[in-house]
Amino acid sequence: MAQVKYLSRRVLKSGKVKYVVNPPDYVKHALKDTEIEIGSTVYKVEYHQFEVNEYEKARAVACSISDKYIDHKRKDKRKVYIQEDSVYGLVAAYKKTAAWDNLAVNSKKYYKFVLNRTLTLHIGNSRNVFGDMLSRNITVAQAEELIAQIKKNTSPHAANAACSILRKTWNVGDRLGYVKTCPFKNMGLRATADRTFVWTEEQVFKFIDTADEMGMRSIGTLALLCYDLCQRPGDMRQLTWANLGPDPENQNEQLFSFEQEKTKTWVEIPPSPRLKERLENAQASSNWHDCILYNENTGQPYIRQHMHKVSAIRSAANIPKHLQLRDLRRSGATEMAEAGCTNSELRSVTGHKTMDVLAIYVRKTPKLAGAAVNKRFAKQVPATQEGAVQ
Repeated sequence: MAQVKYLSRRVLKSGKVKYVVNPPDYVKHALKDTEIEIGSTVYKVEYHQFEVNEYEKARAVACSISDKYIDHKRKDKRKVYIQEDSVYGLVAAYKKTAAWDNLAVNSKKYYKFVLNRTLTLHIGNSRNVFGDMLSRNITVAQAEELIAQIKKNTSPHAANAACSILRKTWNVGDRLGYVKTCPFKNMGLRATADRTFVWTEEQVFKFIDTADEMGMRSIGTLALLCYDLCQRPGDMRQLTWANLGPDPENQNEQLFSFEQEKTKTWVEIPPSPRLKERLENAQASSNWHDCILYNENTGQPYIRQHMHKVSAIRSAANIPKHLQLRDLRRSGATEMAEAGCTNSELRSVTGHKTMDVLAIYVRKTPKLAGAAVNKRFAKQVPATQEGAVQ
């Protein structure tokens, strides 16, 4: 049997044989925020014991930790040898500016994701990846080829995002003297259409029931939070029990109070009766957890990378692939509008600061149109009544 790094066979005092995965402390420290998913189980980079019949699982965990550490060292080494005048250097300079610091936390994560993916691409026959090319020498033709490659291999939305982020990066570089012109401006990309998808209530509760059946009750609760409170999944995922407290004006009622990460808008929203009931059950079983939502397998708070589990639940529930968790916010807001809520009432829940943004956000439905017509003609006298022209 070949030697596997970080994996050993131990015989306990009881005579029982175990397989032990135990990476050294420097590996544990370097990968302290890393999670490894083997099958349906997620492992942290730490000490693990496996039964004698679980050798393949132990080997998979040990090999994954080894691979992750090699990748970590490679990335760490790249940080040391970045050329200041390369695209990598330009991005590094951007990350040290106030423009970067002022981005919301999730925006920074998204920018990093887009940039990391883009910087490793090759343009044309160049042997160097895009990140290693000299930033001041990037031409308009190369920029167009790069964005076209992203559009072809991923999506128009991804291409637009990459172009926008790179344009901001080059604009900062221009101010800092790294570059003189931006090859990513005036590229004439078509804006992607605003999403208009909405979930039906039946689909929402089919998703929730399926999540519960699959042992991922927290994901079901996340869906109901997004739907009933009309909020973004990122904000709901980070809620703690401290965000839910008594209403100052009515101590018998509860109120969610939190700041929306994207807009920094402070909102205060009471939970619906059905959400309140689900949360009471969740709190009773959460024991020591401060967070409302946590991974049932690991006991750790859900992070963005865990959201791939949504696809598995959606598939099992036979819900169309185009429906995403982010659409639940629009779905709830549209239902509120159909129920006759005023724009001010809607904005107090969704946190939208202007009517223009809210108008884009709430889906226009036949029910809304019908309500508008009914309100318009409610007080008019029918032409067949007395006084009408014959």
